[in-house]
Amino acid sequence: MESVDERYDLTGPGIDAAGEAAYGFLTADKVERKNALRVCLAMEEALLRYRDKGTAEGFTLRCRRRFRAPRVELAVPGQSLDPLAEEDEPNSGALTGLMAHMGLAPLWQYKNGVNRVLFTPKRKKRPLMGSMLTALVLAVVLGHLCRLLPEAARLMLADKLVSPVFDTFMGFLTAISGPMIFLSVTWGICCIGDVASFGRIGKRMIAKFILLTVILATLSGAAILPFFPLAAGGSHTFDPSELLDMVLDIVPANFFTPFTEGNPLQIIFVAVLIGVTLLVLGEKASVAAAFVEQSNYMVQLIMEAVSSLVPVFVFGSVFRMFLGDGFRLLARSYEIIPIMALGLAVVMACSLALVCVRWKAGPMTVLKKTMPTFLVGLSTASSVAAYPANQECCENGLGIHEKITRFGIPLGQVIYMPGGAVQLLVSCLCMAEIYDVTITPAWLLTALFICVMLAIAAPPVPGAPLTCYTLLFTQLGVPMEAVAIMTALNVILEFLSTAANLFCLQMALTDLGGSLEMLDIDTLRN
Repeated sequence: MESVDERYDLTGPGIDAAGEAAYGFLTADKVERKNALRVCLAMEEALLRYRDKGTAEGFTLRCRRRFRAPRVELAVPGQSLDPLAEEDEPNSGALTGLMAHMGLAPLWQYKNGVNRVLFTPKRKKRPLMGSMLTALVLAVVLGHLCRLLPEAARLMLADKLVSPVFDTFMGFLTAISGPMIFLSVTWGICCIGDVASFGRIGKRMIAKFILLTVILATLSGAAILPFFPLAAGGSHTFDPSELLDMVLDIVPANFFTPFTEGNPLQIIFVAVLIGVTLLVLGEKASVAAAFVEQSNYMVQLIMEAVSSLVPVFVFGSVFRMFLGDGFRLLARSYEIIPIMALGLAVVMACSLALVCVRWKAGPMTVLKKTMPTFLVGLSTASSVAAYPANQECCENGLGIHEKITRFGIPLGQVIYMPGGAVQLLVSCLCMAEIYDVTITPAWLLTALFICVMLAIAAPPVPGAPLTCYTLLFTQLGVPMEAVAIMTALNVILEFLSTAANLFCLQMALTDLGGSLEMLDIDTLRN
């Protein structure tokens, strides 16, 4: 179905006709029927609210594709009215911002006397795990076959064809990693809504998420550290001034060097500073906030396109290793999988114990209720795709009040990623050992801190760890060749860490709901 640009009366028949036109456009554009129905129902609810308020006599429906993504927009002239805000929910603005940030809610904007409501439903996508495993197997098979070629032919193929493409992709990934982290953090803070909302709900929840991430990552690091011995005498040469230097190094000399040097801690520092400033200024900085919002959506769209190319990138990186001698390093690095599985097991066990001990719930009962969400995360590597199952489990399975889940699930899926912190920590330790980078206590402390910060800052989309590797390895002195190895291993690691993130989030929200007396204990235990 071609694009739609029609004007309708703000009446029952007009609203019905607009819904039918939007549904036909979306289903013709390969949007899942249930998602198309959700968009149409949300459209109807918004239009009915405008009609009941008497803000306009008509509206315009625009359905079109932009960068192959379907977009449905309502343009309703009249006074400013956000149809997405809940009148009885003081934090609905923050909630809508978080949901829109994850692509799960429409966007509202009032400009030039017109209310604009934008819906951007997702097309049905094939699971990434299958395509990435196919790319990995194909690269291994073709790589082994190419090993039969003369060495000169293999080197020419690697240097003239595979390496230029791979290096170009790596350069692009490095260039986008800094802005992506910056915009994700800045807009994530802006999505909180206002300082009052931040103080009323966000502050306690964010503090709990950050504290748990640090604690769980530290416990996991202690469990896996015996596999990576420190440098000789390292435990006796730790200088406290190194810790002070690391803290002072977080503050950049200017706003440009963090991006040119790829310093992740300084990028996050600048992002937090600007995000909090925009939050405090509110309407006074609406233009700057809108610029950050729109820039973030641009980078997210680019990142989604990059995510779709990850299987190709996996194939290129593994195939390139087989053409040279890098396949030996890849074979050695596969020890990272059982080590990371151990680290994630520690994280999940500690999270489960927190709920079971404090609220006297049976471990098998809790695991059975959380299993559907865990399996969705394990099969998609996307916390956004697991959102419906996550909400169903938290509210109906674990008994968490909807006032906690409506705000906590979107916020937690954006910033609470203990599994991601474990993945990054294990990755830098394994790559440091393979490339003979000295692991000292100061290096380990720096690695832990950066991994936690990057896990909090990274957006919840498949492929996001690839951008974190470039920043992480640059800061820790690990050769960039390690990114190619991690690209291949990320095929498995990202699925494991996403599933662990979702489980830990459910346990954190359960504990938070209990401490706020917003948890149905009987539902949790039965």
